[in-house]
Amino acid sequence: MWNINLGKLFKLLALLLLVEVLSYLSFLFPDISPYIFSALALVALGLSFYRLEYGLLLVLAELFVGSMGHLFYFTVGSYQVPLRIVLWGIVLLAYVIKFIGQLIKEKSQSAYWQKIKNWPLLKYFLLLFLFIIIALLNGLLHGHGFMTIFSDFNAWLYFLLLFPVLAVYRQPATEVFSHLRLVFLASALWLSLETLFILFAFTHNLSFTPDIYAWLRRTIVGEVTPTLSGWPRIFIQSQIYSALAFFLVFWSGRSVTPVRKFFSRQNLLLIAAAAWFLSAILISFSRSFWVGLAAALLFALILIKRFYNFSAALRAVFWLLASGAGAFLIIYLVAIFPYPTPGAFNADFLSRLKSQNDAAVASRWSLWPVLLKQIEREPFLGQGFGATVTYYSRDPRVLQQNPSGLYTTYAFEWGYLDLWLKLGIFGLLAYLFLLFKIMVYSWPKKGAGPNNLAFALATGVIFLAVTNIFTPFLNHPLGIGFLLLSSCLILADRVY
Repeated sequence: MWNINLGKLFKLLALLLLVEVLSYLSFLFPDISPYIFSALALVALGLSFYRLEYGLLLVLAELFVGSMGHLFYFTVGSYQVPLRIVLWGIVLLAYVIKFIGQLIKEKSQSAYWQKIKNWPLLKYFLLLFLFIIIALLNGLLHGHGFMTIFSDFNAWLYFLLLFPVLAVYRQPATEVFSHLRLVFLASALWLSLETLFILFAFTHNLSFTPDIYAWLRRTIVGEVTPTLSGWPRIFIQSQIYSALAFFLVFWSGRSVTPVRKFFSRQNLLLIAAAAWFLSAILISFSRSFWVGLAAALLFALILIKRFYNFSAALRAVFWLLASGAGAFLIIYLVAIFPYPTPGAFNADFLSRLKSQNDAAVASRWSLWPVLLKQIEREPFLGQGFGATVTYYSRDPRVLQQNPSGLYTTYAFEWGYLDLWLKLGIFGLLAYLFLLFKIMVYSWPKKGAGPNNLAFALATGVIFLAVTNIFTPFLNHPLGIGFLLLSSCLILADRVY
């Protein structure tokens, strides 16, 4: 699963560093931003038409590390056009032109058409697409503001990348899968490196930390906030891919079953890699991530017990404990590193779990009954995109704008209630059924042995589904992109 060319890996890490530096420079010197933005768009355009796979890899790399998609943006009036939308549009344009060209030449034998037509999960995606269209029309019929509808709906357009994903990755094992593994691994390594660098900067009070904080806020890459433990909470939305990388390494390590091989070089390297990825999840101080991680790992242990045996599950527990200890060790070493100034050493991770009265939790529970009451008005088909709810928030940013705390929004922390309000119960069930079918395809065929890659992806789906209860990802490109890749790679006729 991890047959990686180290030379290419380091080159990709260097490219990711360059991209982040360019984003930071665009923030410090706004005059150069349009030129960098235009250059990246032109590179994406050329690569996409030269080879669709390369354009799609650019889209995925931006998704893996770009969080909300604003690493680079172009200002048009009062609206900021993020690079993510431009990359999405370029890849779709290249795909449509290539697809039409194939249809003209090959008609029904077009390779792209065959990959769509014969795909087992297509009908479940189309069912969800139907309810997305209904929700869009429903929002217009309800008279929600056009810009509110668009702002609420535009993330769902990311589902259209399903067709380029099928065009590139629905085929027998080829080098495209090694390219994807390489880009994903480099991105996951970078995410943890970025998280730990920010931790180092803020625990050592480096002179440029205010600029880093301002850059993170401006680009919406992530957020740094204090916690009751005294440590900074470094939450980067793309860290969901750190979790996926952790699951992939965990299932690779699961193949090292004999106890005598636990301290082998291969297994220790896997534990170290898992600790590196896990450190980003821990220092995010996201209870949503932690609950999702716990549920996903419980699911993984049940699978190991089911398809292997109890002793294998017990060894997996020790493997997880070792990687967890390694993750804590990495975090502490970064935080107490004595140069240039002694770092902080005041951590109580459990205090994050015990704190129930912070602004985020209070606002979430304040929203719950109001949101349910709004859903009751039209529970079956929902109120469509752009539906808003007004409630009292404890968020300091809201209180700064309105001291009363009264807040009206179309975006909600309760992910499934958000789906229910906009798509209705039938749309929500269609989405849940799609998740269920993806999980079904991860199950080994009769007579076939368990597949660790399929199980790793299924574990990732569980993580995403549970996290979405408290922090919405299923209606965001980050979660949608993960599902598109997983649904394609997880099928029994895929490459492994």
